[in-house]
Amino acid sequence: MSKQAIRMPGLAACLVLFSACGGGGGSDAPGGPVGGNPPPAQAEPTFVNLSSDPGDYIGGGLDYSYTNADAVITVTASEAYLSISVQGDENWSGEFQLPDSLTQLEVGTYTNLTRFPFHDAGVGGLSWSGEGRGCNTLTGSITIEAVTYDGATLTGIDLQFEQYCEGGPVALRGDIHWDADDTTTAPGPGVSPSGLWEPAAGVTPATGNFVYLESQPGDYIGAGATYLYTLADAQITVSVADARLSVSINGNEWWNGDFQGMNSISQLEAGYYGDLQRYPFHNPLKGGLSWSGEGRGCNTLTGWFVVDSVTFDGAALETIEMRFEQHCEGGDPALNGAIRWDVNDATSAPGPVAPPVGLWEPPVGATPASGNYVYLESELGDYVGAGGTYLYTPSDSQLTADAVEARFEIRVDGAESWQGEFQGMDSISRLEVGYYGDLQRYPFHNPARGGLSWIGEGRGCNTLSGWFVVDSVTYDGATLTAIELRFEQRCEGGDPALNGEIRWAQ
Repeated sequence: MSKQAIRMPGLAACLVLFSACGGGGGSDAPGGPVGGNPPPAQAEPTFVNLSSDPGDYIGGGLDYSYTNADAVITVTASEAYLSISVQGDENWSGEFQLPDSLTQLEVGTYTNLTRFPFHDAGVGGLSWSGEGRGCNTLTGSITIEAVTYDGATLTGIDLQFEQYCEGGPVALRGDIHWDADDTTTAPGPGVSPSGLWEPAAGVTPATGNFVYLESQPGDYIGAGATYLYTLADAQITVSVADARLSVSINGNEWWNGDFQGMNSISQLEAGYYGDLQRYPFHNPLKGGLSWSGEGRGCNTLTGWFVVDSVTFDGAALETIEMRFEQHCEGGDPALNGAIRWDVNDATSAPGPVAPPVGLWEPPVGATPASGNYVYLESELGDYVGAGGTYLYTPSDSQLTADAVEARFEIRVDGAESWQGEFQGMDSISRLEVGYYGDLQRYPFHNPARGGLSWIGEGRGCNTLSGWFVVDSVTYDGATLTAIELRFEQRCEGGDPALNGEIRWAQ
């Protein structure tokens, strides 16, 4: 079926086709179209232009312009109703309802309109809102200069509107041209501008997977610090879904990053992705990013990322090298990062090492010469042990132990009740003799290093640092049969320590 064009009649046509110009009612009919002599059909690609008067609440006194090259412009129509959404650097939604006497959109000017959907059905309504802003009440008008259909399907429209919020004198005006045949798409990644941030020479490993973060003073996310992670000291997890890369770090700190390419590409490509906003609240035609962690994230951000190189095996990511920069809340301080990842990097965390000289040991004679026991020695100011010294044996307490893979757990039920957890690094399948250092609270620990936790009597650390040493351990197959270990933990970054020694055998 050929396209059907409906346009405003010219003056001569009005003399012959009086009713087509609104004769007998015209502009005096509430909400009725007012005839006029339209300009020729526009040849421009689809666009949405907004102009906001100073003091207009919706547009904030600014001008905005969008095309299919920089925003997703979606148009739907049903009978005499039109809906337009713009998803770009800003997000907008417009609704335009002509009088209910019409069965489709028609050329004309429609006045005395109020806010849709609380309008007079015989007059029509409109509403333009977005960016979290909308009118409670409004007045306005719509002018449709040209409209085309293919059967009952809208294929093109030229429309202008004007709205005034809350009876005020300042307007938001819009000029919209939409063509269903406009095939304009967003460009892909561009050439990287010169001078973009790169890590200084020597601060990242020459080989292997890594994530490097460099936070400027005042940056909320990175707190002004520098961080480096490899597979030897953290879990680095990378996944892809179409043109989005997700990176997570589970190390001494926890981080999550998302890097989304523009919707014109199906996979990330080498190049520059700029003028970005926070994922997933970004402009889909430009892409977005977000780096957050340690309980911190941006509400809004600006930034860029560069894919320096990338390879895929079909849909599976094989390698990627990239850099990024983000600024929170429109501020100047930056968080920068560099990432290198190769699916074939088999690096893993090292196992336990020889204990350093001078680690805590219980005083001579403080523990039994034989048999199972738990000995605790708490320094003054230690919250968990409350500055006390404790010794438990099977003669006065129940000592219950369990071991699963590289984790050992012991419970003490005596004059006091305690529970200890000792987790080895994820590179070992069961506990081994040696030193496990730079530990955090189990189970919120760095899995590449291991963790520990000693709690009891209603007291425990929110965060802790510490170590444990396995002095001896024996297994019967996969079953732990005996262990001797020492440990130290300090709560909340404080100095007072809780130390302990455990000997247990079946």
